[in-house]
Amino acid sequence: MSRMGAITTPHAMATEAGAQAYRDGGNAIDAALAAAAVLTVAYPHQCALGGDLFAVVGSGAADSKSINGSGAAAAAIDVQGIRSRFTAMPDSGPVPVTVPGLVGGWQAIHSQGARLPWIRLLAPAVRAAQEGVPVSRSLENGLHKRKDLLLRDPGLRACFFVNGAPLRQGDVLRQPQLAVTLQRLAEAGLQDFYTGKVAGQLSEGLRALGSPLGEADFASHQTQTTHALRLELGELAFETSPPNSQGFVLLEVLAALGTSALQREGDPGRILQALLIAIEDREKYLGDPLRSPVPLDRLLDPQALQQRLRSRPMSSSRQDSPPAHGDTVAVCSLDGDGVGVSLIQSVFQLFGSGILEPRTGVIFHNRGRGFSLNPGAPNALAPLTRPAHTLMPLLVRRGGKLDAVMGTMGGRAQPQILAQLLGGVLDRQTPLATTLRAPRWVAGSLDIDFQEPTIAVESDAPGSFAEALQAPGFNQQRIAPLSEIVGHAQVIRVTGEAQLEAASDPRSDGAAVVTKAGVETR
Repeated sequence: MSRMGAITTPHAMATEAGAQAYRDGGNAIDAALAAAAVLTVAYPHQCALGGDLFAVVGSGAADSKSINGSGAAAAAIDVQGIRSRFTAMPDSGPVPVTVPGLVGGWQAIHSQGARLPWIRLLAPAVRAAQEGVPVSRSLENGLHKRKDLLLRDPGLRACFFVNGAPLRQGDVLRQPQLAVTLQRLAEAGLQDFYTGKVAGQLSEGLRALGSPLGEADFASHQTQTTHALRLELGELAFETSPPNSQGFVLLEVLAALGTSALQREGDPGRILQALLIAIEDREKYLGDPLRSPVPLDRLLDPQALQQRLRSRPMSSSRQDSPPAHGDTVAVCSLDGDGVGVSLIQSVFQLFGSGILEPRTGVIFHNRGRGFSLNPGAPNALAPLTRPAHTLMPLLVRRGGKLDAVMGTMGGRAQPQILAQLLGGVLDRQTPLATTLRAPRWVAGSLDIDFQEPTIAVESDAPGSFAEALQAPGFNQQRIAPLSEIVGHAQVIRVTGEAQLEAASDPRSDGAAVVTKAGVETR
């Protein structure tokens, strides 16, 4: 029985898998999971079974759940040895590989009320890996950007290169080993990734490369399910993941600016100033809260934030921020029963650690790059500790009911991107497609491909943007329109009684579908 629902992702094949889940009687949870699985096949440069995820799952009840699918460093990690060899966490190889939490995150999301079994939900991903998927524009770009690194790994070289040349857009990418792994998980259960045959293959492959991760680390992994972090602003409530996610950064901006942050034609300069305050707090506090608690009550105090915004001049400083290019995908779903999912999954940098385990087809992330080698840092590297994370799903409630589901790729810039989109998303007179296509900007440095602190503005932005987006210590550079530097976002919102609208960012290869009683709009 087909259900009413919406699904949007950065790849059309993944969106179709989510839409088919609705047609088969699934709900928003089923649609999100089916789509997320296909993305690990079709967008392997941005997410993989060997990655992490964060999600927020909401329903009609004002009690959304945050799913923390991030993994910890190995129990036996040699912190002093790593500090003696590196000045910062390396961006490739076995050292930055923490326990991959994505598969456990899928299981936790499924337990929130999915209707379809895993054998059905993973079938489109298995088929895509077996039969192949056309290489997308984004994947081709990713292969070129990290070509030298990828060629050094036998698994990646065999999968993505022909005679030393990377696959090109339109070529067929087949991943038979990954298909076997996905089928194994569908039949044996997802826990096999942590305690079964797949876990053994993954830990053996990592050990052969010198990783301290062992079977005990995989077996002891636990997904955290907690209440979502929430900020109320009038009749609206914003729900995201708590630390070790950076979700509080966006909530700080909203608390500081109040309803002025939610205007469709908001002041980009004021948003930038509030973001720079919140980003300073992220660098000062964000890490694993079990080892370094984040003072959220104080950070989200509107009066204190507004005082800081009025009185404190902004300055920039070079942050110990590793680059994160094309690291993430967002999946958003919302159904007619008011169940919504914002799911963000990632390998951190393009192709993560640059390691593909050949027997399983699994690419390992490099989320350990979120650790600092400074012993006094809140995200200091330590055994059994989760790294600071950029992933931040977002749900918006209006009058207690889910009103919008949002998520974006963009590394450390995710709160910046969502802050710019919120005004248009909440203005029901503006089509979502118009909001997502509108010119954007992000502030950063190495994380957005600039050596110095820079505000990157898409070149089709109005001149008033450039005038407003000024901050001491920041250069300003125009970039191409519809650039992945400013992220690709996915959004669904309620437009009226039992009506849904969905849109996929044109900066991706995505699509959005709304299905109702067998009728679909795209």
